Amino acid sequence: MAPTETGQYKGIEVSSLCSTLVRPIILTGFFRDHLARHFQNLNIEHPALRHLVWKRDQTSNILIESVHRWRPQMTEQRPAVIIKRNSYSNQRRGIGDRHQLNPVDRRGDAHFATYWLGSHTLFCIGGSGAQAELLASEVQRDLTECGRPIQESLGLMRFQVTEVGEISELEESTENFVVPVTVGYSYEQRWVQEIQAPWFGGVSLSMILEM
Repeated sequence: MAPTETGQYKGIEVSSLCSTLVRPIILTGFFRDHLARHFQNLNIEHPALRHLVWKRDQTSNILIESVHRWRPQMTEQRPAVIIKRNSYSNQRRGIGDRHQLNPVDRRGDAHFATYWLGSHTLFCIGGSGAQAELLASEVQRDLTECGRPIQESLGLMRFQVTEVGEISELEESTENFVVPVTVGYSYEQRWVQEIQAPWFGGVSLSMILEM
């Protein structure tokens, strides 16, 4: 999938998604949409993979799906890219996540910000070792070359293919091979606490004694 002239991606309404884009499940959907568009259009780089045209129905020559919905029998007869979210961790920006440039505004509201670091792994599955290798290279090259516009469109602080793993035989099938491609990213979460009343109103001893 290629960016438009404005640097945004076709089919992505950034303005309507900006409040929810930086959530792992949304990123899972983005990877699926991005790769489906890549294999749906004439963007496939390697000639040996150009017959792998993605379609929305069962006639698709390649399966692109999240790990939640994938079943081993779905890839018995065709290559696939299975998308899995990995763990993501918090990295504080400062003491108590206070925003460094604007910790408290004129109204007295407190501003906070923190960093989240995460990754997705795209498991590239092929009927042969060579096909799995070519599919992984195709996915890696596409995400590497589109990395900057993807980062800007999604409002991420970082977006980068971090690793292409070793090839192995798929455990669920003796006829398929898999190569994992891992993509790392980071984003900022900001929020404001509007102080309208005291946060702490005391302790109710009766409530404690009832526990």
